[in-house]
Amino acid sequence: MASRAWVSALALLPALAWAAPQQQVAIRAYINVSSGCQAETVDFLNALKAKHRPHVSLEMVDFGDRGKGLKRWQQSGHRCLTIELNGSALVKFPYASKTHAVAFQMPVGFNWTHADLEHAVQAGLQGQLRPATAAEVEAAAPPRQIRATVTTGATTVNGRRCGVVAINGNIAMYIPGAPTAAAKRAQAAAAALKSWLAKPVKMSQLTTQPVTGGWKFLAGGKGVITATAADGKAFGQSAQAVAAKWASGVKYALARANMQ
Repeated sequence: MASRAWVSALALLPALAWAAPQQQVAIRAYINVSSGCQAETVDFLNALKAKHRPHVSLEMVDFGDRGKGLKRWQQSGHRCLTIELNGSALVKFPYASKTHAVAFQMPVGFNWTHADLEHAVQAGLQGQLRPATAAEVEAAAPPRQIRATVTTGATTVNGRRCGVVAINGNIAMYIPGAPTAAAKRAQAAAAALKSWLAKPVKMSQLTTQPVTGGWKFLAGGKGVITATAADGKAFGQSAQAVAAKWASGVKYALARANMQ
C-alpha cells in the first residue's frame, strides 16, 4: 500500500508543478498620462493589471501633471517614458526558446512593443524575469533603419557663437570655434552621420575613443568629429567629456526622430 501511495504522489507532480503559485510583478510606469499621447499604452497597462489581478500591481506616475508626478519623475533620474518591472526598466526573460533583453524606455514602438511587455510580465509571473544590463539590451537589439534629416546651422550659447548639427530639427551637437571653421566642422560631422544613417544602425555604434590631440566621436567605426582641448576649454570640460556629450546628443536626437 505504501508503494502505491508513493507512485500516486509521483503521478501528481506534473499537475502540482503546473499549479505552482504565480509570482508577483510590480509595474511602475513613469508616463505622461495627462497629455493623452500615450493613451494606448495606459490602456494596455490597465488591461494587464486586470488580466493578472491580484498577481500584478500597477503604479502610474504621471509626469505630465506639473506637480507630484513630475517631481517624482525628475527625482527618478529618467529622461523619458519608462516602465519598471520589479524595479528595473532593463529586463531579460526567456521567450520562444531565446533569451530576450528589452529596455522599457521611450514610447512604445522604439525600444519595445506591447507584446514585449506582455511576454515580460508573463515571465515575471513564472519567476523567470531578471534585470538586464545596457550591454545585454543593446546586443539583443537588431539594427534599425532610422529616417532622419541631418542639418547644420549656427546659434549662440552663453554669448559664444557655435556651429550646430541638428537631427529632424533637434540640436544634437554644439561645435565651438570661429564661425567659418565651426561651420565646416559641423558640415563634415553632418555628412558623416548621413553616411552612417544610410543603412540600418544600432545606437551602440556611436562611440568615442582617444586619439592624438583629443577624443574622436565615431559612428559605425568611422570618425564624425574630434573633440580637442580647445573644444573642452570652450565648454569648461575635458575633450573626452565633449566627445561623450556629442555622442549622447546624437543618440537622444535619433531616438526622438525614430518616434516621429
